[in-house]
Amino acid sequence: MSKILVTGSTGNVGSRLVQRLVELGQPVRAFTRQGERTSFNAAVEVAQGDFTDVESLRKAMQGVSKMYLLSAGHDLAAHEANAIAVAKEAGLELVVKHSIAGAQYKAVEMGRWHRAGEELLEASGLPWVFLRNHAFATNAFGWIQTIKAQNTVYGALGETALPVLDPADIAAAAAVVLTAPGHAGQAYDLSGPAALTTDEQVQILAKALGRQLTYVNVPDSAARDAMLGMGWPAPDVDAMIDFIQGVRSMGRLEPVDGVQKLTGHAPRSFEQWANASLAAFA
Repeated sequence: MSKILVTGSTGNVGSRLVQRLVELGQPVRAFTRQGERTSFNAAVEVAQGDFTDVESLRKAMQGVSKMYLLSAGHDLAAHEANAIAVAKEAGLELVVKHSIAGAQYKAVEMGRWHRAGEELLEASGLPWVFLRNHAFATNAFGWIQTIKAQNTVYGALGETALPVLDPADIAAAAAVVLTAPGHAGQAYDLSGPAALTTDEQVQILAKALGRQLTYVNVPDSAARDAMLGMGWPAPDVDAMIDFIQGVRSMGRLEPVDGVQKLTGHAPRSFEQWANASLAAFA
């Protein structure tokens, strides 16, 4: 059975993917900056490294046949270019790229970052799969501080409705395309089962918590200041504001059936995610 390298292995998707592959009995190696200091199942190999360190990528890909490629932030395109170049050197059988919904249109900065990686893979000669994911349900973890302090959520999306997605469903879909044949050359759109405004998400969470929560829409300038105040790099803040403005202009993004097609089960709803995540908000 071929070994799979999972990058972004400590994040919301990568950690769940590592766990899912272990459950399937699949040999897996986790690529992480924290190396041996990170706690994984004993069955998981850990490769310490960084996307900027090409030699660490080479070591991580030794004996590997497939890779889940997941990076984020304003250096994403450079990170993925390094990983794809090394994957080509290593002759990997498949690279599954974690992307975002609408990347192919290059309409927003984050989409252009992701599409650059997609285009590199298309030109590389390597077999590839793109998973184009909608917004994560786990983005709601960013509300924890103001929910605990004020029972309030602040956001800038207004009445925009997004089919938010449980990262566990992305991991389940990724496990399928990494372990089952017949997916190379395909791009799959993944979403949750229903388009929800931020206020609708907040009210679902309020019901699960059993207390009143309020959503307050703020101008983009306030959202920008808040992200900068949390320590986000300025290029990432600019890209997020660009993303917010882009999806807000569309108003409503309808659900798609990629999770059902790949996994055979419907994606989990935001309500299911919220009920499973209450401890973080209490």
